[in-house]
Amino acid sequence: MKMHAANLPRRYPGLKPFERSQSGVFHGREEDIQRLSNLILRERLVVLFSKSGIGKTSLLQAGVGPELERQEFVPIFLRADKTDKPLLETFQAVLQKSSQLSGYDHTGEQANSNHTLWEQMKRYEFDLNGLPATPVLIFDQFEEVFTLAHSDASRRSFIADLADLANETMPETIRKNLLNHYQQTQDGVSVEEMQWWENQPDVRIILSIRSDFLHFIDQMSPLIPGILRNRYQLQPLSREKARVAIVRPAAAEGTYASPVFHYTEPALEEMIGFLAGQNLLDKTASAATESQVSKLRDEIETVNLQIVCQDVEEKMIDYQKPANFAIEPEFYGKIDGLRASIRNFYYNQMQAFPKAYVERILQKAQFGEQIKPADKRLSAEDPEALRTLAQRVIEEFLVTSSNRRNSVVDDTLLDENQVTPDFLDTLVDKSRLLRKEPRLDDFYYEISHDTLLPAIIESRDTRRQKEFANQEKQALEAQLLQEAQRRKDIEAELRIARQNRKMARTVSYTLFGVLVAFSAFGLWMTYDYVNSVKEELRDTEQNVQNEFFDAAIPIYEKMQANPRRKWVLRYFAQKDIDSDLNKVQRLQACYKGITDSMTAGDERFFQQKDYAGALLAYHHAYDSILVYRKLNFELSNVAHEYRIDTAYIHKKRITADQRIESALQILITQFKVAQRDFETFSEAGVWNMALRSLRKMQKLLPMDPQDIKALRSELNLDEAPKDYVKQEIQRCKQQLRRRGVVLKE
Repeated sequence: MKMHAANLPRRYPGLKPFERSQSGVFHGREEDIQRLSNLILRERLVVLFSKSGIGKTSLLQAGVGPELERQEFVPIFLRADKTDKPLLETFQAVLQKSSQLSGYDHTGEQANSNHTLWEQMKRYEFDLNGLPATPVLIFDQFEEVFTLAHSDASRRSFIADLADLANETMPETIRKNLLNHYQQTQDGVSVEEMQWWENQPDVRIILSIRSDFLHFIDQMSPLIPGILRNRYQLQPLSREKARVAIVRPAAAEGTYASPVFHYTEPALEEMIGFLAGQNLLDKTASAATESQVSKLRDEIETVNLQIVCQDVEEKMIDYQKPANFAIEPEFYGKIDGLRASIRNFYYNQMQAFPKAYVERILQKAQFGEQIKPADKRLSAEDPEALRTLAQRVIEEFLVTSSNRRNSVVDDTLLDENQVTPDFLDTLVDKSRLLRKEPRLDDFYYEISHDTLLPAIIESRDTRRQKEFANQEKQALEAQLLQEAQRRKDIEAELRIARQNRKMARTVSYTLFGVLVAFSAFGLWMTYDYVNSVKEELRDTEQNVQNEFFDAAIPIYEKMQANPRRKWVLRYFAQKDIDSDLNKVQRLQACYKGITDSMTAGDERFFQQKDYAGALLAYHHAYDSILVYRKLNFELSNVAHEYRIDTAYIHKKRITADQRIESALQILITQFKVAQRDFETFSEAGVWNMALRSLRKMQKLLPMDPQDIKALRSELNLDEAPKDYVKQEIQRCKQQLRRRGVVLKE
C-alpha cells in the first residue's frame, strides 16, 4: 500500500456505517431513501427498524440525510450513548452546538424557566444555505435509551418530553406557568404571546431502533398513541440492489485511495451468488424448502457485502492497479478468495473480541452500572482465554454436526459456557458475528450469516486438531514420565541388591577365612563359594533379560577380571564369561541405538516441530528394534532361552509403530495446510508468500520410501512430492524474478 493511500477515504467503508461525506458512494438503497424520505416529510413521527447490521445508520447518514437537505429540512443526529448526564441535557447540548442553528426566539420567555424539549424546538431557529429550514430530530440507535445505564428518572423525563413534541401538545408545566403568570401580573399575557405559545413546533422525529428492541417502542404507546403507525422496516439487499451497491461505488469519480475500476459480469454473478449463500445451495438444497432457497438467493446483508468489496478494493490498492481495471474472478481468487475475505474477517473479529468485551464492562462500571460477578471474572481473564471461549461458543454450539447454522436459546449458551449476556451481546453488537432474535419469552442466538460458515468451520477443525495434538503430546509425555519413574525405582532396587550382595560377599569372605583355619570346613566353603558365584551369575543374567545393562555389564567385567570366578563358572556352570560379556555388550549397543533414536525423534517431534526428522529417527529406532530382536534370537541358547525378554522387544516395536503413524499423520496434515496456503497465495499472485509456503513443504518432505508413497497418495500427485515441490519452487522464483525481486539463495 502506498503511504498516502492510508489517509484517503475508501469506496467501501467495511463494518463502519456510511457517513454524510460518503453519500457519493452509498448506493443500492435509492428506493428506501425515497420512500423513507417521503414518509418523514409527510408524517411528524416515523419509526425505522431492522435487524442489526442491515444498514439503518448508513441509510440515515448517507442517504436520507442528504435527501432531506435537498427538501430544505435539517437532519440533526442524536445518540443516547452517554450516561454521565440526563438524557434531556445531552440532547439539548447537541442541539445548541448544531451548525445549522441560526437564532433563538425570546418571545414570552420567563426567567429561570425549565426549558422542555418542546419549548426549545419552538425557540430554536434553523437554516440551510441562508434560508429557514425545518429540523428533523434523528434518534439513531434509540434502543440505547433503554439498554444503557440511564436512570429511570432521566428516561421518564425524556420520554414525556418526546411525547409532548410528537403529540403536538403543550407541556403541562408550561401551561401551569402561563396560568400563574397571568394571575400574578396586572397586564397578564398578550394576545400575540398566547398565539405564539399555542402554535406547535414545526419538527420531524425519527426513531431508529433494532427489530429485537421494537417492544420498547410499543411500551411508549400509552404516552404516544399510534407510535408504530408510521413505521418503516429496512430489509436486506436484493440481488439487484446488491449489484448496484457493488458496481456504482467502484465507478464513482473523486479522491479515493483506489482508482476507478469496474467488475466483469462473471465476477458480479459469483460475488452476488456467494453473498446470497448461492455457494451453499449445492450442500443444503436437499434439506431446504423452496421458500427457504428463494429467500437465500434474494437476501444479502450489507455487512457481508462491505467486507467482500472492501477486500477487493484493498487488493486494488496493494497491487497498484491502474484506472478502469476490470475485476475478474481470478483477481480476488474466485470463491476461495471470497471465503478468505470472510475467513480473515472472522479471524480479525476474534482477535479484537477480548478488547471489545473488556471495554464494554469498563464502560458500564464508569457509568455506575452494577457489574455481575461473572463479568468481573471473565473480564480479568487472559485475552487468549477469552478468545478461545468465544470460539467455543460459536464453533461448538452454533454450528450443527452437519455444518449448518444452529439457533440456540440464550439460557443454553449461558449455562453451558459459563458466560454472560454482555459476553454474547459483544459478539452481536461489536463483532457482528452473531444475530440475536426474540422468540416468545426468550432470546435466540445464531451466526449472523451463512457466508461466515466456511471460515468458522475451518477455524473449528483447526482448533480441534490442535487440541487433539496437545492431548496426544501430554499423554506421551505422561507415559515417558512413568517409564522414567519405573526405571528409577528399578535402579534403586538394584542398588539395594548390590549392597546386599556386597554385604553377603563380605560375610562370605569372613566365613571363608575362618573356614580356611578349620580345614574340616574347607569342602563346605568351596561348595558355598561356587553357589555364590553361580547365584551372582543368575542375577546378572536376570538383569540382562530385563535390559538393565548398566547393572549387568560391571558385574560381568568383575567376573572377567577375577580368574578364580572365571574358573568356577567355566567348570561348574559351563559359562564362558569372555564370550557372554561380548554378547551382552553387543545387545547393549543395539539397545542404546534404539533409545537414542527414540529420544532424538521425540525431541524433534515435540520441541523442534521437525516432523520429517522425527519420522526418520522413529524409522531408525524401528530398524534397530528389528536388529535387536534378530540378535537376541541369534544369541539364545539351544533351548531358545532368550537373553532378553521378548515382551520388552515387542512393546518397543508397538511404541515405534505408534510414533511413526502419529508423526506421519501430523506431517501429512501440516503438508496439506502449507500446500493449501501455497495454492491460495499462488492464485492471488502473492509469490513471496507462496514461496514461503513451499519452503515449509520442503522441510516436511519425508525420507522413507513408504512415507513418501503415503504422502503422494494423500495429495493425489502424479509425481514424487519432492519433484512437485522442486518444480513449484522454480516456478515461484521465476515469477518473483519477473517482478524484479532479488532472491537470496
